[in-house]
Amino acid sequence: MSRLNSKKEHILWSGLELMKRQGYNGTSVKDIVDAAGVPKGSFYNYFQSKESFAVEALEAVAREDYLASRELLSVTGKTPLQRLQYFFEQNVLHACECEFQIGCFLGNLGQEMSDSNEAIRQKVKQVLKRNTQLFAEILDEAKEAGEIRQTTQTEIVAEFIMNAWEGTLLRMKASRSREPLDAFLIMLPQIAR
Repeated sequence: MSRLNSKKEHILWSGLELMKRQGYNGTSVKDIVDAAGVPKGSFYNYFQSKESFAVEALEAVAREDYLASRELLSVTGKTPLQRLQYFFEQNVLHACECEFQIGCFLGNLGQEMSDSNEAIRQKVKQVLKRNTQLFAEILDEAKEAGEIRQTTQTEIVAEFIMNAWEGTLLRMKASRSREPLDAFLIMLPQIAR
């Protein structure tokens, strides 16, 4: 990584951590540069605006999450539906470690900004579609393995699972409790079949 990219990455990840906790509107460019320990001009050397920063932050999180998700969904020694369940069990553990406060950066930003910012809305939509495709792929594997009916419309079920998960994270944050997560884990096998 070049020194130029290293500084940009430092600003990006410092600001991203702040935005995860405070939201888009609760995080100013000054907050980001203060968290990164750089002058304001450094921010504008790499990002045209707070909006462009947020879009790049979404993409950075999406890349990391996609790779981690692929890894969790590819764990060996489990059937496709067991891997899907394992994926969400690991995400529940992470939510518990974060004391039910962080949720999904993508969902949080989408809820906060989709009505007022088209660039962010489009990026959230794109990433959600990419993530949903991962679930459709594992459900296709489950169909091939005979774990689910051959008539199952895997894209629709995957969309429902994604929607249910994002709603679960919202309820988890609102209640600051594990209960919505546990309910999701109980229902997932029934939804997937």
